[in-house]
Amino acid sequence: MSGRITEIRKSPGDDLRLTVFVDGSEAFTVSEEVARELKLCVGCELAPAATERLGENDERSRAREAALRLLAVRARSEGELVDRLRRKGFTEELTAVVVSGLAEVGLVDDAAFARAWADEKMRLRPIGPRRLTSELLSKRIRKELVAVVVDETFREHSELELARRAVEKKVRVSGGADAAKRRARLHSFLLRRGFSYEVAATILKEIEGESDA
Repeated sequence: MSGRITEIRKSPGDDLRLTVFVDGSEAFTVSEEVARELKLCVGCELAPAATERLGENDERSRAREAALRLLAVRARSEGELVDRLRRKGFTEELTAVVVSGLAEVGLVDDAAFARAWADEKMRLRPIGPRRLTSELLSKRIRKELVAVVVDETFREHSELELARRAVEKKVRVSGGADAAKRRARLHSFLLRRGFSYEVAATILKEIEGESDA
């Protein structure tokens, strides 16, 4: 495409994009970011080489906008963001560039994401090391970083105390159940939450001791 830009106006329904008219006809839409980067203006001559650059830059801008919309909903790991952008049809190379750029300015931070995830779990819904490891891996956090965060978390928090908190409501609810069934249910519950067999056994002994008192 070549010609002279005769008009630039806001695209209907999207304040972040512009509709560009070339030689009096609607030619394409472009983000404001790309329009500034390529210095598009009314009266400017649009050369074929510029059109090629325009396509490349606008596709990158679209991918970045899509990533920012995803991040506006909730924080995401780099891996999650890559997966979502790839599902939206952006190329692997472009996705890597966009996510790397967001990481450089601190909008994506796997270490902060993993630590915030662990902190929220410890405060609101205590889980054990195995479950925390599994959840962080499912969020596409690197294995090496997962190991560091899990180690930090359980040096700061007692696994046994977390298990006591996790099982507290369960004990109240199942107080009238048959002793053997209650023991089996609580044991399974603690293991599903990712606590170790040793911690689960200790909790059950504590509960049985309270029941005998």
